[in-house]
Amino acid sequence: MYRDASLLDTFGHLLIVFYFLVTAIGNLAGENIKGLVGRMAELHTPFPTAAFWIGTSLQFVGCGLLIADWYAEIGIYCLILFMVVVSAIFHRFWTFTDPMRRELGRRMLLLNIGVIGGLLMMLQNTQQL
Repeated sequence: MYRDASLLDTFGHLLIVFYFLVTAIGNLAGENIKGLVGRMAELHTPFPTAAFWIGTSLQFVGCGLLIADWYAEIGIYCLILFMVVVSAIFHRFWTFTDPMRRELGRRMLLLNIGVIGGLLMMLQNTQQL
């Protein structure tokens, strides 16, 4: 990732890693674990506790691989998988009846699609170095 990469490219990678690390650490704070696992159960996610810990692990492993520049492509795939699954679980906006919640869910899904796009560009850049 960092071999001969431009300063702009490196900074972009670090910002994406920062995004995932802050999210993962925030999910582990206080009552967030219980709340997220409970929400996943409400949404009929199979094995919500295991799914939570697998997702959190994907975030930390993906970020670690990117920071270490060791198997960066695998790290990016971890983060893409995480984003796709999180989007499928939490951002099914079309199922919400409350208009505000529906709009928020739609925007969150679009945000996640944008992040996946950025990860795909990172993947292409790491394969070119």
